[in-house]
Amino acid sequence: MSNIFNTYFVSIGQHLASKIPPPVHHTYPVKVNGPKNSFVLHDTFVEVVNMVINNLLASKSNRQNDIPTHILKLCKNSLSPFLVQIFNLCIREGTYPQSLKCTQVVPINKGGPKDLCINYRPISLLSPINKIFETLIYSRLYTYLEQNSMLSSHQYGFRMGLSGTLAIYDMQKNILQNLEKGFITCTIFCDLSKAFDTIDHDLLLWKLNNFLE
Repeated sequence: MSNIFNTYFVSIGQHLASKIPPPVHHTYPVKVNGPKNSFVLHDTFVEVVNMVINNLLASKSNRQNDIPTHILKLCKNSLSPFLVQIFNLCIREGTYPQSLKCTQVVPINKGGPKDLCINYRPISLLSPINKIFETLIYSRLYTYLEQNSMLSSHQYGFRMGLSGTLAIYDMQKNILQNLEKGFITCTIFCDLSKAFDTIDHDLLLWKLNNFLE
């Protein structure tokens, strides 16, 4: 059963991506006026790591044989100095421990017949240490993108002060304004299948290189 799920989860993304027409990179706009400052991953400190540990949810599941989150919270003052050394070394060397790159995947049924892999969603369990480092990198990248106005004004998800509710409000406002002007308005909603798994990594790296150079 594990092999069947593994074969399905590792192949479904590539299978769906193969049906997507390849992007033409030169059609994407290239920055003319880039940010004034280059993107730099600066070192972290014990106080920052402790704050991230405090914000970890002890209720979240971890991989087997990982340090439980509640234990990490109890021992943070003893462990943080060592974590800081490891994280800063990862940043300076541009490397990351291979063991922390691995996740434990748990298939969760979304509904429908339980004997079909297509009806299962893969949930990845991460090491709490990996979550800490991920938060540190995310905060630096997000701050850089926001300060340099690199995110679309129409991106409402995963941004501070914005939400799906605001997206609905803006859409409603645009519809009402168009109706007042006598325009015909229609809306198209797209639900992308396996959107995360079908991301073009070459295109993603191209965009990151374009934004962070």
